[in-house]
Amino acid sequence: MTDLSGQIAIVTGASGGLGAQFARALAGRGARVALAARRVDRLSALAGELGDGAAAFAYDAEDLQAAPALIDRISERLGAPTLLINNAGISLPGRAQDQTPEEFDRTMAVNLRAPWRLSQLCAQLWIGAGTGGAIVNVASMLARRAGSGVSLYCMSKAALQHMTACHALEWARHGIRVNALCPGYIRTEINDAFWETPRGQAELARLPRRRVGTPRDLDTALLFLCDPASGFVNGASLTVDDAESWAI
Repeated sequence: MTDLSGQIAIVTGASGGLGAQFARALAGRGARVALAARRVDRLSALAGELGDGAAAFAYDAEDLQAAPALIDRISERLGAPTLLINNAGISLPGRAQDQTPEEFDRTMAVNLRAPWRLSQLCAQLWIGAGTGGAIVNVASMLARRAGSGVSLYCMSKAALQHMTACHALEWARHGIRVNALCPGYIRTEINDAFWETPRGQAELARLPRRRVGTPRDLDTALLFLCDPASGFVNGASLTVDDAESWAI
């Protein structure tokens, strides 16, 4: 069983969905958890649920300048982070020919630039201290395949997956592991209503087991990538999608 006692984890996008469940999974194995997102009221409620080992931190992934301040505040409150879960992300659907430069910039700022900056800051901290650490970038099965109407999302997640490999290669000598978690369709409060629509039902019918996952279905994979016992797992992209990405 994964033991994360003594670990201090940052989870971005922790105010709901996957991020909130990631925080629960990490706290359940003994980690102290820094909950980072814009909706501080929801973070505070989650911190109350998780207990003294969790704390809420306001963080806007679109704001490049927010990253250094976040690391500083977490270090002062909980201690220097040892785990980073880059989970915050957005999807701005639309036809590729219609999407705007502003939508491109916003998608890349949240889905790629923010994980890049937080990873860089944590790596600097860990290299300077000689401690090593672990990063999990939450990508998507759409990092490896095209999706109609979500080209910006697919592009950003493909870049995030490749960034994972580049950082793993460069930082391995410093004891830093960088891996990607690539979920399939996961039912959350954001997309719950979609699965009851005709389009959602048609998509479900295409899937191998006619179902989508829940945030809890990712717990084991996340904990595996965070576990110090997985020390030889580095630069990997772990797809957890119930074979959805193989469905035609």
